[in-house]
Amino acid sequence: MTASSTSELKDQTKKVHYLGSQAYQRSINCSQPPDNPVDNTTVPEKKPSPPSYHQHPTPRLPMSKTISKPTPKSPPPPPVTEKAPLHPTTTTTPTPEDHLKHACGNLITWLGGPYAILLQIASPGIALGSCSHSRFQTHPISRFRRTAAFIMAVVHGTEEQKALICGAIKKQRLVLFHPPHPNVMLTRSEKDSHIHGPNYTATDPLLQKWTAATLFVAGQKTHEMFSIERKPMPRAEKEVLCQQFGRFATALDMPGEMWPRSLGEFERYFDEQLQTLEITEASEKVADILLRGMELPWFLMWALPVMRVLMAVWLPERCRVAFGLPDPNGWLVWRAYWVIVWLIWGVNWLTPERMRVLVESWMKRDMARAAEDIRVYRRWMI
Repeated sequence: MTASSTSELKDQTKKVHYLGSQAYQRSINCSQPPDNPVDNTTVPEKKPSPPSYHQHPTPRLPMSKTISKPTPKSPPPPPVTEKAPLHPTTTTTPTPEDHLKHACGNLITWLGGPYAILLQIASPGIALGSCSHSRFQTHPISRFRRTAAFIMAVVHGTEEQKALICGAIKKQRLVLFHPPHPNVMLTRSEKDSHIHGPNYTATDPLLQKWTAATLFVAGQKTHEMFSIERKPMPRAEKEVLCQQFGRFATALDMPGEMWPRSLGEFERYFDEQLQTLEITEASEKVADILLRGMELPWFLMWALPVMRVLMAVWLPERCRVAFGLPDPNGWLVWRAYWVIVWLIWGVNWLTPERMRVLVESWMKRDMARAAEDIRVYRRWMI
C-alpha cells in the first residue's frame, strides 16, 4: 500500500467518525425535554418556498381547530296558515241596515202579518180602503206576494226596483176625495186605481205612519214569542229597528220628520193610537174575512183556527170583542194558545239555516220578477 492511499483511507475514516458524531449529537438533541431548546445553529430552519403565481399559499391553522365540511342549508319551513273557521264571525259592528235585513229575513217575523193587519183596519181609513178595494179574500197568496215584494224592495232592492214597486203601489192608492169630473176620461186601470170615500185618502201620511208602526210592533211580538232565545229583544237593538222601520212609510211619501225620533217617543205614539182606535163596520167586515173567510189552499186551512187563537190573546180587549174572538182567559183557549206557541217555537228551532236562506232568496227573486213585470207591462202581474 502506498503512502497516498494510506492518507486517503485515514481521511475517509475521519470523515465517517465526524458524520457519526453529528448524527449522535442530533439524536441527543431530539431526546431532550422541551425546556432545553435545540440550538438553532445545529438544526437550521427550513425556509418556506415562495408562493408561485399559479398557486395560492394555504393558511396555517392551529392544530386544535379542525376544518369541517360545510353542512348544506335546510330549506325554510313552509308558512303556517290557520284554517278558516266553518262559521266565520265578523268583528265589524253591524249597521242599522243589517239589523233590518236580519229582522225581515227571519221567518217568524212574517207570522205577525195578521196581527199587523187587524191593528191597521182598526183605523177607519185603512178599513174602508181594504173593504172596498183589497182582494185578499179571493187572492190571499197574491196579496201576500205583493206585500212581500214591497218589503223586499225597501230592504234589499236596488233603487230602480224600489222605485218601480213603490210607484205601482202609489198608483193603486191614487185617491180623490170626490169622483173625477165627468168630462175627464179614465182608462179601466185608472178607474180601478181610484178609491173614493168620504174624508179618506190612501195617500194620507198618517195612515202610512200607522201602517209602518203596526209592522214594527208585530215583528217585536213574534220575536218575543217564537224566537229561539224566548226573550225580548235588547232595547238598543229595538231602538235601531224602530228607526229603520220608518223606511216603509217614507218609501210611500211620508215625510221623514213625522216618524218618532226615539223608541220612547214611538211607544207613547203607539199607546195614544190604541186609545183612539175606532172599530167601524168596514173594520169588522175585513176582520171577519181575514179570520174566517179567506179562500186558502187546502193545505193552509189549518192557519185560520191557529190565527184566531193567537189574535184572541194578542189583540187589545176592545178589538178582540169587536172582531168576535173568544175570551183568552178561558181554559180551552189558554191551553190551545200555549200548545201553538210551543209548536211554532219547536219548528223554528228545528228549521235549518239553509232553509231560511232559501226562503229569503225566493222572496228576493219574486221581488225582482215583480219589478221587471212592472217595468215591461206597467202593472202588477202577480
